[in-house]
Amino acid sequence: MKFCKLRGKILAGVLLCLISLFILQIFFPFYSNCRKVVITIPRAADSFQIAEILSKKKVIRSKICFILLCKLLRWDKDLKAGRYEFSLPVNMFEVLSKLKRGEIKTHLVTIPEGLPKWEIANILSQKEIVEKEAFLKVVDNPQIFAKEKISFPLPKDSLEGYLYPDTYYFAEGEAPEKVVRKFLARFEEVVLPLYRKRSAEKDCWPLDKVIILASIVEKEAQISAEKPIIAAVFYNRLRKGMKLRADPTVKYALGNFRSRVTRNDLKISSPYNTYLHYGLPPGPICSPGRDSIYAVLYPAKVDYLYFVARGDGSHEFSQTYEQHLKAIYQYQKG
Repeated sequence: MKFCKLRGKILAGVLLCLISLFILQIFFPFYSNCRKVVITIPRAADSFQIAEILSKKKVIRSKICFILLCKLLRWDKDLKAGRYEFSLPVNMFEVLSKLKRGEIKTHLVTIPEGLPKWEIANILSQKEIVEKEAFLKVVDNPQIFAKEKISFPLPKDSLEGYLYPDTYYFAEGEAPEKVVRKFLARFEEVVLPLYRKRSAEKDCWPLDKVIILASIVEKEAQISAEKPIIAAVFYNRLRKGMKLRADPTVKYALGNFRSRVTRNDLKISSPYNTYLHYGLPPGPICSPGRDSIYAVLYPAKVDYLYFVARGDGSHEFSQTYEQHLKAIYQYQKG
């Protein structure tokens, strides 16, 4: 009897120790050094695989306790894939709760107005949001979104111009389709109300042409107040059957907006070269912001046909070619 009682006490003591250790593993961090750890949980990973990843990165100490806690809470099927950042030390319950909530690592990313698709891809790639090539592949395949509820006509060849410039929250390693979908959703939210209001009136261009011209205005204008005037200049030239002769379209064809356009550049054989071809280029040359789109929808009522940069961000506007030549001499040669 005494032996049985002793054995019972030993077993109870052992059980109490195990329970205590289990509780300690759950609620008390065992790694005391302060650091940040980023881990990636693959899709379809089970609790065993996740425990292995966390243990290797020293986020948790006991894989068995982690798996057991998952089973007890019935969370083993609720843990979400993605990239996570943990600020150590952290206890097991906090780790598990974060995985269950799907609190993946995110970045606040600002996309400035007037960037072409490849520069947007560079920003997202540098932030480790998405691979550049994967992003551009989706951008250049609008049909991917053909079955989705998008309330404006998608362009055929590229979503250039529809990647609305704004500030976004993106997760690291986010799927490129999901990234592009966020841009399109913001475009719908900001641009479509403007366009629908204007399209109810007479003489409104189709949306695709509005975005093309707005993208050129975006790259030409540095001062917001001049955008409606520059838009009017291009409208006036188009009505008179004149070429747009817009340097930014040539730069887009060259794939470089940073260099000055040379005489040889103006000879480049591209449908985007508005020095050689009449009318609008086949697509936008960047992602225009709200002010540029608004300027195209509501251009200034002026008779200007020409403009030249003054060198301080503003432009000199002219009605005749003779006035334009004088302005060129004054601001570019004088």
